Amino acid sequence: MTQENPTIKVDLSLVLCTYGRTNEVDNFLDSIYRQTKKPTEIIIVDQNEENILHYIIKKWSEKLPIIHKRVNFKGASRSRNFGAKQAVSALIAFPDDDCLYPPRLIENITKLFQQKREFETILTAKIEPSEISSCLSKPSLNYSWVTSSLDLFKAKAETSNIFARKSKLESLPFIFNENIGPGANTPWASNEETDLLIRLLKQGIKIIKLKELSIAHHSLQVSPARSLKYGMGRFEVISTHRLGAGIYLINLFQPIVRYLKNPKPYNLLLCIATILGRSGIINQVFKIFNSRTGD
Repeated sequence: MTQENPTIKVDLSLVLCTYGRTNEVDNFLDSIYRQTKKPTEIIIVDQNEENILHYIIKKWSEKLPIIHKRVNFKGASRSRNFGAKQAVSALIAFPDDDCLYPPRLIENITKLFQQKREFETILTAKIEPSEISSCLSKPSLNYSWVTSSLDLFKAKAETSNIFARKSKLESLPFIFNENIGPGANTPWASNEETDLLIRLLKQGIKIIKLKELSIAHHSLQVSPARSLKYGMGRFEVISTHRLGAGIYLINLFQPIVRYLKNPKPYNLLLCIATILGRSGIINQVFKIFNSRTGD
């Protein structure tokens, strides 16, 4: 890595929105405590009706710079937007409440932003939580440029592995589309991060994907119902941004390739549900029904 420029501010704010989880939040904060470089602040946007995080917040507030914000609304995208408005650092990230950071992640990410002024958004790689103990302490920082929507889909970006300069996020009319993502008032239960990244690309924001430096997050498709809603979110983003027939077809048939790698009966159900969601059929039915009930 090249020499650091000490005049460039590279502090990091983490915005963690959470609902219904306690052990996962505790484990995430433990992974932050183990970082070789700590974030400037951890803004926890707590959507729980009950104060189930009280003891966890109390425990970690003595060791970490936690700002606990309880809100009276639901929705991951809305919560992240709320938290981002509170953030004070030059860099911002939106970890999921069940992900983990390997010990040198923040140190490596901030150094990279400090040394490479041209990098405006960084997508890390991803490993399974079970692999975090084998994660390299000094990973290669090889990267590839993300310059198109196809590159984004190939990068398999998730909200939790996006690190961005806050000034670039603030150049957008909004960061996350609050009609997309977990807890939104629509069935589009995912791909809020893809929507964000496409809008950044349209603004000319420079994005890279790291090949080795990783965050730890599971890759589970929990149920056919959730796979259906995730697929619906993907179609909504492709449709909204008019990404074209090529991107549509690639996304429509990709679940088949994934199924063929592990052809189990339950995975077939997940495959069918994902394809149905990505087809757009259910999206159109939902919109027609809503337009009629709204009359």
